[in-house]
Amino acid sequence: KQWYQRRVAITAGGLKQKKTVIVVKDGPGFYTTRVIGALMGEAFACIQEGTSPTDLDKLFVKFGWPVGGATLVDEVGIDVAYKVTKYFLEVFGERISAGDPRVIEELVEAGCLGRKSGKGIFLYRSSTKGGTRPVNPVAQKIMDRYKKEGQVAPQGEDVQWRTYLRSVNEAALCLQEDIIANPVDGNIGLIFGIGHCPQRGGPFQFLDTYGAQAFVDKMRGYQDSLGFRFEPAQIVIDYANSGKKFMSS
Repeated sequence: KQWYQRRVAITAGGLKQKKTVIVVKDGPGFYTTRVIGALMGEAFACIQEGTSPTDLDKLFVKFGWPVGGATLVDEVGIDVAYKVTKYFLEVFGERISAGDPRVIEELVEAGCLGRKSGKGIFLYRSSTKGGTRPVNPVAQKIMDRYKKEGQVAPQGEDVQWRTYLRSVNEAALCLQEDIIANPVDGNIGLIFGIGHCPQRGGPFQFLDTYGAQAFVDKMRGYQDSLGFRFEPAQIVIDYANSGKKFMSS
């Protein structure tokens, strides 16, 4: 009863501020931070495999994200991303991450904290405002040190799908674990919270439009080549087997 009354009060406060409110269950990273963690982890993996930060940004925006993947890390703050990554590794293990966490650690040690410090993955100067920002040479040197040798750098749709699918799968895991109450809240939380490719309708609308079985198949294809972090959420497998739709359940 006490938690219910508190939830009602929090929701009422948000509505008074003319905010769109969803209520999520208490858990590591709650909802949006968990999804961002998976998204940024895969973005760093692509960089570690040879995708340039500039190309990563362009591919994100072209796919429908409001900001590029490398820029997102700089905006969040690399020091914040490092703390979240350490915590998530303790709680979720390597599934939540993808790239080598030492990259973020060394960026922080080098003072590359993101936009707030004037340098992160990119350099932030007034002269480059509104244009293409140069990659920070200090950050590039660190990223090059952990670059995986003998791999072809992921490009184009491969980068776009890998990062997007990881974010959708994490959203599905949150529904499976009752972190969010329903698919509608899941869509609203990610679209309004992190600008989750709004033209795709949110993760659960995407799953219905793209098809749960097609999603499972694509995830398993990546799982074969990239490992268990692409294991599809059981709830999506169940919906694929039953033919149910998330937005009509």
